[in-house]
Amino acid sequence: MTASGIDQRVRLAVIGAGEHASERIYPCLSFLPVDLAAVCDLDDSRARGKARAFAGEEVYTDYKKMLKAIEVEFDAVVICTGHATQPALAIDAMEAGYPVWTEAPPGPSATDAAAMWESSSRSGQTCMTGFMKRFSPVYQKMRTAIASTEFGAPSMLSINWSMGQRPHGWGNSFVLESGIHVIDLARYMFGDVTQVFAKEHDGHSYVATLTFANGSIGTLTMTVNRVDQFTEELHVTGDHGHYIKTDTSGRMMRYHSGEVVEVCDRPLSLQDSLKDIGYLGELTEFVAAVREDRQPATATIDCAYQTMRVHDAILRSAHEGGAVDIDDI
Repeated sequence: MTASGIDQRVRLAVIGAGEHASERIYPCLSFLPVDLAAVCDLDDSRARGKARAFAGEEVYTDYKKMLKAIEVEFDAVVICTGHATQPALAIDAMEAGYPVWTEAPPGPSATDAAAMWESSSRSGQTCMTGFMKRFSPVYQKMRTAIASTEFGAPSMLSINWSMGQRPHGWGNSFVLESGIHVIDLARYMFGDVTQVFAKEHDGHSYVATLTFANGSIGTLTMTVNRVDQFTEELHVTGDHGHYIKTDTSGRMMRYHSGEVVEVCDRPLSLQDSLKDIGYLGELTEFVAAVREDRQPATATIDCAYQTMRVHDAILRSAHEGGAVDIDDI
């Protein structure tokens, strides 16, 4: 570890140089107080391409060699390789003494997330998961409004989400690959889930009823059967006529007794920005946690484990045809 204090730049090693990392992760580095110490990917040409583009110092195709390397020093590891490989990579990095950030989902199941959490606890190293919606400014504003005294106790949450048309052969894996973000968003807004009842149709459409620990209820609909139509709409009901909604454009409108009391909008030109979606915010928090030698404020691996339990419960409920208690996951 070379970083010490909030005035120091953080030296990152990044594992993964695929399409998603190229579009969402590497571009964020230019806005952060970081140096790209190392890039690792199984494809040497891809790794070298990212090193050239983002001033990377060293290139590896074997992450274990990178973790043991003496020719380069780094402070933390960013992993964006896909859920199937991330648990082993993260555990090895933490056991080697490095704090870790992984893309979401952290792994294929809650069991994998639990193993990562155990490694984090044992090694004393941070493990943060990239649930970027927690860092989207409009959702942060919405959560603040929900927590306000005047909004009252939250009573009902509804999320309608579609990512368009599923890639061939995905089956229900879209729930893990992308739907996991709105599952986590439900937890971010209303807290822990205690029970799930879910139904699915033909592997491309899911609906889940959620019961939260605070006594509130919610519905979550997810589909990849709307061709090119992307949808992300939230409706939140509080007490005494308080109601908040967000639409696909990212506009938030807050109502009280039928009157609009707050509007949060963003220009169409910003709808796909790294900041508005939350990618920059999540990496900013991870880097700050490394610099300040603390845990991230949210999206730690124990938090991700709870989200993965809800994911697993949705799939089990849809398969078995009954309600599933989260404690049984």
